[in-house]
Amino acid sequence: MGQFIGDLKSLEALTQALVEGSAAAAKVVFVVNPSSTTKPATLANAGNGAIIQGRPDDVGVVQVGKTADFRTAYEMTAVLERRLSEAFLILNVRQSERTTAEEVRMTQMELEQQLGGLFSLLTVEFLVPYLNRKLDQAQKSGDIPRLPKNIVKPTIVAGINALGRGQDRDALTQFLTVLAQTLGPEAIGQFINTDEVIKRFAAAQGIDVLNLVKSMQELQAEQQQAMEQQQAMMAQQQVPQMAAVEQKAAAAEMQAMQQAQQQEPPIPQ
Repeated sequence: MGQFIGDLKSLEALTQALVEGSAAAAKVVFVVNPSSTTKPATLANAGNGAIIQGRPDDVGVVQVGKTADFRTAYEMTAVLERRLSEAFLILNVRQSERTTAEEVRMTQMELEQQLGGLFSLLTVEFLVPYLNRKLDQAQKSGDIPRLPKNIVKPTIVAGINALGRGQDRDALTQFLTVLAQTLGPEAIGQFINTDEVIKRFAAAQGIDVLNLVKSMQELQAEQQQAMEQQQAMMAQQQVPQMAAVEQKAAAAEMQAMQQAQQQEPPIPQ
């Protein structure tokens, strides 16, 4: 921190000078020539679009005339802000028409690698005990009901943890995209567990999948029910066909019997 104190003090001083100078430059004051026939009171009381007697050369406006100096101070503050942002690892995405998602992702990865250890330490040693203390006080005061210890567990999802979840989601999306482009869309259904993919996407978004996403048992039960319904429909469609086949078989058998009777020789009397 000591190596950046100079930039912090310089930025504070320049910012104060710019604010005070901008306030002075924004102040509008008219001056009137003492020997002019135009009276200051007449000029002050004149409304918008009013016509008064006088010469324009006798009336002027006080100007600061420090535009160049202000520009120099403003450019120096921009340099100091950029240096301090890089020193404190503040996410600063380049503002341009050609800024790509890959560039933003690389910046996020850099921040996660540099700040991951610090935020992990703060999460374990500060945020979780602080949250437990606040929850205990709120429960004792009656602001919130008692939470079951074995069911409800506080988890920090802000800061670098949320950034890491977004990174996992992007990495999973990129992996599935590359897999589909390389091996074809059918490879996803052949090699990838769809149920696990849905759960990981939900976890990356911080969404609880309980009673939201169907389990494998529910899917298998629905598939079994659909197969039974399909078989029942096929059986109903085959009933008329089977009846027609049976009728044809009975007719053929009857015809064969009649032909056999006709071909038998008559019994002598």
